[in-house]
Amino acid sequence: AMIPFLNPSSIQEALDYGLHAISMSRYSGAWSAMKVVSDFADSSASIMTDPFGIEFKTPEDFEMPKGGLNIRLGDTPLEQEERLVQYKLPAAKAYVRANSLDKVIYAPKKKRLGIITSGKSYSDILQAFSDLGIDQETAEKLGISIYKLALTWPIDEAGLFDFAPGFEEILVIEEKRPLIEEQVKYKLFNLDADKRPRIVGKRDFQG
Repeated sequence: AMIPFLNPSSIQEALDYGLHAISMSRYSGAWSAMKVVSDFADSSASIMTDPFGIEFKTPEDFEMPKGGLNIRLGDTPLEQEERLVQYKLPAAKAYVRANSLDKVIYAPKKKRLGIITSGKSYSDILQAFSDLGIDQETAEKLGISIYKLALTWPIDEAGLFDFAPGFEEILVIEEKRPLIEEQVKYKLFNLDADKRPRIVGKRDFQG
């Protein structure tokens, strides 16, 4: 349905992303959605509930088209589709970028393995790291970094291009079908060969 959606990894993020989803929708003129899984929807936690503690920044690198992005009288289906694809979706990505919702976790000096993930899968990775005894210092020594996506679709390629080049390998960890993996492969396909990492997700190099 071409609806931008955010993917929180905790109850706290569900509340924060919910407010950002409303703000992103108002800015972009597009519907917004949020993925909620039972792992935190059916759980409890201590959280911060101050809605005024979140700053909603307006993008400075996106140029609004003439007439704005919202629906208007006399709109034809073709005009609506063009505005959605050419402007609304890029505006949603610009909002996420301006508010730094996609985050780089760990910053190794020598890049080796970049993990791209989102939502509950991010929590699973942190649990796996804990079980393996990998803290931030160890991860950075090993050349491991995590790119945690807030906007799972459509992925903001500007942030991805900042993160991915230089890694030997990108490992995409996500639930269900390879939604993130397919976007990452598509967006990084035309990188120069010396900068383009190997990408592994649902399947390895042998399929």
